[in-house]
Amino acid sequence: MNSILSQTYQNIEFIIIDDGSTDDTQSYLQSIEDERIKLVRNSKKLGITKSLNIGLRMAKGKYTARMDSDDISLPLRLERQYAYMEKHPDVIACGTKVEYFGEQRGIHGSIIDNMERYRVKMLFVNPGPFHPTVMYRNDLLKRFNILYDERLKYAQDYGMWKTIINYGKISVINETLLRYRIHKKQVTSEHRETQIRCDQAVQRELLLELLGSITDDEMNMHYYHSTGYYREASIGPDILRWYKRLISANREKRLYDQKELERYIEIIEKRLIGSLFRKDMPNAKKAWLIFRYLPFKSAFRITINTVSMKIKARCNYEGRRRNE
Repeated sequence: MNSILSQTYQNIEFIIIDDGSTDDTQSYLQSIEDERIKLVRNSKKLGITKSLNIGLRMAKGKYTARMDSDDISLPLRLERQYAYMEKHPDVIACGTKVEYFGEQRGIHGSIIDNMERYRVKMLFVNPGPFHPTVMYRNDLLKRFNILYDERLKYAQDYGMWKTIINYGKISVINETLLRYRIHKKQVTSEHRETQIRCDQAVQRELLLELLGSITDDEMNMHYYHSTGYYREASIGPDILRWYKRLISANREKRLYDQKELERYIEIIEKRLIGSLFRKDMPNAKKAWLIFRYLPFKSAFRITINTVSMKIKARCNYEGRRRNE
């Protein structure tokens, strides 16, 4: 709360949704005297998705920013996002980079600089931005009656990106403007199986649009190999045939940029091949795996690039030795 009330941009309404707390949260919230605060208490626990929609329906500002109760917005967050949205009227949602704190550290977040690439990536993984950093263009949400999909207990941000991508661009400011707390009891770690089912529900809708039909086994295979969440996932004939099916279907329907789709699938396939590599595996065996599973042109390019990188690294090493 303090991180919002102390923002450099002060012209805000601060909507706080208390989702049926049973501790002293309510009394604490009521003790804060600030006319910008609008406090809503759910009579029973509704969950984050329905609570988010309560906030969206209430919001009256030109833009609507959100954050979670355990994170910290840095002082310039709202000022920077407001200025960005004013400058980019084609952007419907804007996020920022985040700094992890708690049980993990580091700066995280990827810049979104190609919307066709972003749309392709959405077929395989939640492409972001970090949900607690997002600011929406409120008039567009209200004009098209856009809300979070309440069928999704989790991954509601993924579902939202899938919806709003049809109305404008999604962007990420190249600046760290929120501190994102990492702890053991987070939704994403405590209820992982439900999270996966919600992720898959979003992906299934996208894949059905492209393919027309998809079995549960195909959905599970796609998710397991495509997201990068499973380090043990490796390449094989079944997943290769699956990706060829996606490429072929898009060549016919033209829902996605064909080059971007093929490019992203190649990135996934390279990662899956890499999972077959072992620490002491000879380079010749690695090259054989690359040529076995990738088209010759792609395999040749990857092998040459790898050799070039090793030669460059060796030259740099020898150069440092001479200088020493």
